[in-house]
Amino acid sequence: MDFVHLGLVVGGGAYFLGVLWLVRGLGKPRPPMVEWQPAISVIVAARNEEPVLEECLKALESQDYDGEYEVVVVDDRSLDGTWVIIGAWARSWVRLKGVRAAPELRFRCAKKSALAQGIEASSGEILLFTDADCRPPIEWVRSMAAHFGPEVGLVAGYARPAPLSGFAAKLLAVDNLAVGALGAGSFAMGRPLSCTGRNLAYRRRVYEEVGGFERIGHLVAGDDVYFMRLVADRGRWGMIFNRESVVLSQSPPTRLGAIVQQKLRHAAKAGHYRGGALYLAIAVYAFHLFLALGVLRMLLVGGWDSWVLAIWGARWVVDLWFLARMASAEERPLLYYLPWVEVLYIPYVLIFALVGRLGWFRWKT
Repeated sequence: MDFVHLGLVVGGGAYFLGVLWLVRGLGKPRPPMVEWQPAISVIVAARNEEPVLEECLKALESQDYDGEYEVVVVDDRSLDGTWVIIGAWARSWVRLKGVRAAPELRFRCAKKSALAQGIEASSGEILLFTDADCRPPIEWVRSMAAHFGPEVGLVAGYARPAPLSGFAAKLLAVDNLAVGALGAGSFAMGRPLSCTGRNLAYRRRVYEEVGGFERIGHLVAGDDVYFMRLVADRGRWGMIFNRESVVLSQSPPTRLGAIVQQKLRHAAKAGHYRGGALYLAIAVYAFHLFLALGVLRMLLVGGWDSWVLAIWGARWVVDLWFLARMASAEERPLLYYLPWVEVLYIPYVLIFALVGRLGWFRWKT
């Protein structure tokens, strides 16, 4: 057994144990619902969202929640007709409140600055978040509220792109499914690793206890994952993943440049992990590094390396098992694209995680 094989065995062992841990979480009983109808504030930050904002507002207007709820939409310095749409809806829908973001950013991240203004303008006990290009289902507000037991401070949910058209979009949808499974499994195991601002909720009290976004205001993005880590680090509140109500989002970008920028932004978040999440990220990076070395050696030297093929093949099987535990009936056909994702994930992890950590990407400003 040489150095590459040893690295594959150790890294692969850590990877497989991590996946088994997540699968165990996915198999746990889902938390019980509670009969509770608190005052809800849905916060949406919108920048240049004229083409999609109306569909989001229609979905929010159709919510079947019987309790008190409001929708606060923050126009984040848009250059299109976003504010016109917000104003027209606010005049005809009493639940909607429009807010114009301040021209000067409070935080390095524009979205955090806009969300902070929206939260300040809101009044609900529970804060719900989605994006302007999303379409929450009719039961979304009710379902998220029902997961807030007395000890629960934050509820994360799953969001998936729809509709999907084209090869690249389906590959990205497989990646999105993996991120969702990472969140659902780790939340259930009490060590949350991932969540999305497209489907997220927490108590106003929790927001105030951690000081809002002040401690993460210097970080680009992360109004979801970094905030979740703040709450988790305090260890005061329970955190639940809601798999019952799935938010649909706009289809992923199809232009290569837009895809690269999006994945760089996502990969950059791993560089700010701490504790167990950081060790897991290092183990995953090392595993992919040794996989790349093994594959490269086969290509340069010629012939097959049974160690590399066996461990890489085992990873395909384990990943298929893992994603199948999370995928809905509509998403199961996406698993046919997993072999392509398995190949692309090696350069993605090795290159994008490093480049993203160095901050070589563009953010929506």
